[in-house]
Amino acid sequence: MSFKTILVAGASRGIGLAVAEHLAPQTDRLLSVSRTKSPIGEWIQADLADLAGVETVASAIGQAPLDALLYMGGTWETHAFTSQYRFEACSDADIVRVLVVNLVAPIRLVKALLPALRRSDNPKIVFMGSLSGRDNFSGREVANTASKFGLRGVVHSLREELRSQQIGVTVINPGNVGTPEVLADLAADHLLGGEAIPLSDLLRIIDCVLSLSRATCIKEIDVPAMLGEGA
Repeated sequence: MSFKTILVAGASRGIGLAVAEHLAPQTDRLLSVSRTKSPIGEWIQADLADLAGVETVASAIGQAPLDALLYMGGTWETHAFTSQYRFEACSDADIVRVLVVNLVAPIRLVKALLPALRRSDNPKIVFMGSLSGRDNFSGREVANTASKFGLRGVVHSLREELRSQQIGVTVINPGNVGTPEVLADLAADHLLGGEAIPLSDLLRIIDCVLSLSRATCIKEIDVPAMLGEGA
């Protein structure tokens, strides 16, 4: 595959960094958006939780076409996914931060970048969701779960809004993904390797979505680990 311009939001660490590293050799111009320095591509320092950060990104793209927007950023409450998590102990600031980063920011970013996406021959929007946004998942993290459910709603509505323009909108809902941070957490809890999706598998899924023509619509992809919850 070969792309003119791709933007990866949340490209300084974790899944976002891995996606940026993977796509950089295939892209003439890869824009890495994050608050902290990204070592890959053309770094745009921006806090997407603020509207000013979204405007910074839109200005950096200018009048260029944008082939793909990949929103890989995300956050969660303090002590999320650990035995220390207690909903009643979450601060209001924590709750608002999670909802803004995971839900409000991607809405604002898509709205700001639609003109650039329309200039592409085969535009794609890909959001990184989570199995915690699916029905009957056992996650207890209230703000994170609400944001992931909401993100699925955003994607479904955007798809309908943009369908006549043939702009692809996809959400990928993985379980644990084998980033170095997640693998260290699993090892600490003495869990099996099958509890995490290999990062390489997730990258192949993204390759597939980006390679499809405008005639095909990939709505939603659920990706549980074979030995993890949701399989």
